[in-house]
Amino acid sequence: MITQLSKKISWLLLGFVFFAAPIFSHAQGFQLYSADDILVETIPEIPGPNELVKININSFSFNLNNYYIAWFRNGNQEAAGFGTRDFQFRTGGSGEVTNITIVVDFEGQVFRKELRFAPSQIDLLWEATNAYTPPFYKGKALPLKQGAVRVTAIPETLLIEPTDAPNLIYYWDKNYQRQVASSGFGKQSFEFDTEVLGTSEKITVTSNDRRENSFATNTIDIPFGEYEPKILLYEINNDNRLMTNKALNTNNIFTGDTIKLSFHPLHMTSVAENFVDLFVTWRINDQSQPPQNFDRQNELFITTSGQAGQVNLGVELEGIQTLLQKASVNTDLIFQGE
Repeated sequence: MITQLSKKISWLLLGFVFFAAPIFSHAQGFQLYSADDILVETIPEIPGPNELVKININSFSFNLNNYYIAWFRNGNQEAAGFGTRDFQFRTGGSGEVTNITIVVDFEGQVFRKELRFAPSQIDLLWEATNAYTPPFYKGKALPLKQGAVRVTAIPETLLIEPTDAPNLIYYWDKNYQRQVASSGFGKQSFEFDTEVLGTSEKITVTSNDRRENSFATNTIDIPFGEYEPKILLYEINNDNRLMTNKALNTNNIFTGDTIKLSFHPLHMTSVAENFVDLFVTWRINDQSQPPQNFDRQNELFITTSGQAGQVNLGVELEGIQTLLQKASVNTDLIFQGE
């Protein structure tokens, strides 16, 4: 019995040696580490044109300080030595490509890391899309609380033609939060409503040109809490109902017995004709005065029957759907009589 058991063990050992030998032989060519074990950190992460860039490499698999490391820029060696894990250089102008090659001599193996920098710039332009300005107003509509804003990214790089801007990938962040639905291929603009409780919006965009692997980023602050709505008063022309191109000032002197006025809500959110999307209150000498025509609630006719005197005119406005947008104005009108 013992003899038979010994023979079985001998055959098992011989079989193990026979089949294990090729396995051990194959394992001798197996590489435990690769270039993927080398981690690269770039500061800044997305460098712009003519910007100093610092590169650091590290590994959690082996100690890079014990190995020879060489750095090449555009094919030219610029630094080398044992444990040379840091390198810095300055990027070129917009669209100028810089290639960085990192070579690590690891126990007879050569690990290579290839980095490509194609810096570009991107400008941000914003507009208040539903803020009203009068026809003759020369300034820019400003955003208010509960207002709508559109931010448009304009890439600037020698690698990208102006017509290629819609073909980039855009990543939008609002107050450090990624706007997934607004990010993606060709999404050059980002629209949003300003916060109810906030005072400013921080908008960041990062663009990516997939063909050149070129990135650009920019951030803009939109301080909507600094802006206040205003009311401008205009006199309506008697003949063709066109208002004059100059708002009334504090010394409003009129002749005749009737004046026709129209208000215009500067920067307030209003897209309806004759501003029917606003609550409107007219006041004459602190007494509420309804307009003569509610379809034209932005207009009021004042008649003095030819008598000289002074009238205090007031207007109060409030958004129907944007209750935080309120404005008021008071002015004195002086009639000289006939």
